[in-house]
Amino acid sequence: MTEIKIAITDNEIASCWEAISVLRPMLEREHFVSLIKDLQKEGYQLLYIQEEGITVAIAGYRIYTMLYCGKMLYLDDLSTLENFRGKGYASQLLNYLKEIALEQQCVSIQLDSGPARTTAHKLYFKEDFTISAYHFHKNIELKL
Repeated sequence: MTEIKIAITDNEIASCWEAISVLRPMLEREHFVSLIKDLQKEGYQLLYIQEEGITVAIAGYRIYTMLYCGKMLYLDDLSTLENFRGKGYASQLLNYLKEIALEQQCVSIQLDSGPARTTAHKLYFKEDFTISAYHFHKNIELKL
C-alpha cells in the first residue's frame, strides 16, 4: 500500500496543487498555500499520496458535529491526477479516512459531489456510499 501523508509544511501543501486544481480549477495557485493554512485553522486536513516524487492524489477533510447526523468526517476534496486514475489511490484515501473517522468516533463520512461527476459517483457507490440528500445553496452579495 502507498504511504498516505498529511500536508503540513508550505512545500507539502504546494505539492498538492496539481491534484487539487483538477477538482477546483477556480483556485489560484499563488493563494493556494495560504488558503489551505487558513482552512487548517478551521480543522481542515490535507492528505496526499506521492508516486516518484509527484503528488498524484489528495483528500481534504474536517471533522465536526451537526444536529441532523451527529459527529462526522466531512470529505471536502478528493482528487487524483488524470494519468494516475484507476490505480486505487482514491479508494486507499477513502479507506484511510474511514480509519480516521472510526478513531475519532464519527458516525459517518459525508461528502457533496457535483451531478456531472459520474466517474466519482461510481467510486462512491463501489465504496458503499449512498445518496441521502440534495444540496442547495444561494449566492449572496457581500456589502463591503
